[in-house]
Amino acid sequence: MAARLLLIEDDPSIARFVELALEELPHHDAAVAAVELHVVPDLAAARAALAGGGWQLVISDLMLPDGSAEDLLAEGHARSPGAPPWLIFSAGLQAERRQALLAAGVAQTLRKPVSLLELLDTVAGLLRPGVAPAPAPVVATPAAADPVQQHFGGDRLLFESFRAGCLERFADDIAQGQAALAAADVAGLRRVAHGLKAVLELIGQPALSAQARTLEDAAAAWAPGAPLPEGWPALAAGLAALR
Repeated sequence: MAARLLLIEDDPSIARFVELALEELPHHDAAVAAVELHVVPDLAAARAALAGGGWQLVISDLMLPDGSAEDLLAEGHARSPGAPPWLIFSAGLQAERRQALLAAGVAQTLRKPVSLLELLDTVAGLLRPGVAPAPAPVVATPAAADPVQQHFGGDRLLFESFRAGCLERFADDIAQGQAALAAADVAGLRRVAHGLKAVLELIGQPALSAQARTLEDAAAAWAPGAPLPEGWPALAAGLAALR
């Protein structure tokens, strides 16, 4: 019987990356059977899915459109009787926050962008009864590293499939960013930048990823009455230029 996994992730490209990765899991680890992945984009849908039960693993981003996955943890979803293990993966995992997540019942954390092999190793370990996966090492990699090797385990077809899907969705990202800027919706602009920074790193665009990270940080630090954060026009132009 396939293991049922719940993914709480609002970014379609990241959700697709996880889906593609998990398709490789039975080949990667013979001890793990096939998996059935169910994706929800926000806290409201996650609460409904968690209430239904029957999950063997929950994988979640932290920043979601209607709050943070930390809200779910505060409600006790990772500590309730019979709760599945939780894996949190996010770009904003500093040591202090990681410790707080583990204290809230999270079994493992990964920093975005995560490589395919690191994700597979972590998920396989969490799905094996009685086996606790080792903490994932944080490995510094050069900005010029080949993304196929760095993030996709050398599988170029998988990389090209993921990249093609990302390029198709960038038009939606640009539209969302433009709408947020026009409406002075700084929180919306931050969400767009947050999603883009990991996706751009995964497809081998570290410079654009750095622009997205800078915009996200500026939006997070923004105070009402201050000028809108700069950086979106340049980031949007960079996205539009990708082919």
